[in-house]
Amino acid sequence: MVPTPKAALMLAIVLAGGPAIAQMDEEQLCVNQCMFHHGPASSPAYAACVARQCSGGGSEAPAQDRAVAPRWITHSAGGAHSAAIHLGDRSLNYICQRGGKALIGVAGLGGSAQGTRISVDGRAYSQSFIAQNGILYTTADSGSPLLRALMSGSGVEVASAGRRAGFPLTGSRAAIAQAAAACGIRP
Repeated sequence: MVPTPKAALMLAIVLAGGPAIAQMDEEQLCVNQCMFHHGPASSPAYAACVARQCSGGGSEAPAQDRAVAPRWITHSAGGAHSAAIHLGDRSLNYICQRGGKALIGVAGLGGSAQGTRISVDGRAYSQSFIAQNGILYTTADSGSPLLRALMSGSGVEVASAGRRAGFPLTGSRAAIAQAAAACGIRP
């Protein structure tokens, strides 16, 4: 199958953005979540969370972590900036680098990008996705209807290969705007 020009462009963006993509693997997302809930990095609670949840020390979060409502967080590393929300083994991420394009990444659904669908508040958006290292990516063009919806809606659902993930969007506007501003992007 020959990729469409848009899919080829997205793949080139993803491959060229190696440092940004590397920051978004599942272990890094777990570490980021521990930092958010238990940071700073010097905190014993942070170290225990990483050991317990991110380093194979156990897959189930303690009751206190499960009770915490998911929140949008921001992260910066190696010139890459992100806004993300994590729900168990799944996450939705806005990822960018200064001078580059922004992407939406969905981790935890796995599988092929073919047939991936995204909707905000029940409204479907026509987006092409690619899959790389178990993460599904699509473009997050400045001012696009999808990005505007992600910043103003109440919930997003992504479906791929018979699996679904839903994420709340409360707090997404501020988090995405902060990450985009750090990349010099006006969402």
